[in-house]
Amino acid sequence: MRYCYFADYEIQLGDHLRVWGQATLVHTVAPGGELDPADVLTAIRRQAAGAHDVKPAQVRVRTVSRLD
Repeated sequence: MRYCYFADYEIQLGDHLRVWGQATLVHTVAPGGELDPADVLTAIRRQAAGAHDVKPAQVRVRTVSRLD
């Protein structure tokens, strides 16, 4: 099954600078498998971290909305 998400996140760099961003994600679950919300959050953090060259642990997901 295919699930589409929109996420809003922030990244704090140092004491003052913050980066805000949005991401979309298409997450696929194998037939017969179950959706694991932790996998969705991990994928969003990894995608955002890659876009800003930071570690996934530095990404704070503020909201996640499923689009379909």
